[in-house]
Amino acid sequence: MGNGRNLATACTLLVVLAACGHDPARDAEAIRARLTAWPQAWNARDLRAVCDLFAPDVVLTFPGGPDRDHAAMCAGFRRLFARTDETLRYDPPAITEIMVDGDLAAVRLVWTARSTGAGIAGERVDEEQGLDVFQRQPDGQWRIRVSQAHPRAEPR
Repeated sequence: MGNGRNLATACTLLVVLAACGHDPARDAEAIRARLTAWPQAWNARDLRAVCDLFAPDVVLTFPGGPDRDHAAMCAGFRRLFARTDETLRYDPPAITEIMVDGDLAAVRLVWTARSTGAGIAGERVDEEQGLDVFQRQPDGQWRIRVSQAHPRAEPR
């Protein structure tokens, strides 16, 4: 009887573990939800939520500037939020593609930023095309591990 019970317990454990496996479609939706929520956090100037989209060991690359890490990125965001002469708002991103493979995902997207304030006639619209590599973190959240962005065109 003991062997039968052990076999049943082992089979149940295998079924449970299989059910806990990662579902790429569900993971892609979780990433999409995080990206869609980010502009709301940005526009509310919620620095903690804005920085939380990025992994602690993130590397951000933008043409013409040095690579930035998490601390430099968040310090830059803090400076932008403190400005009173200009306001920068983000639209939800235009997500072109999300490719998930295990604990890594690549996302192609376009961010649209809208600036108003001193020295800007009306509203300036900037678009950045990017490729973000997400990594599932130990807490189960998807966060950007590598981000590469470049201006899509001259500001409008």
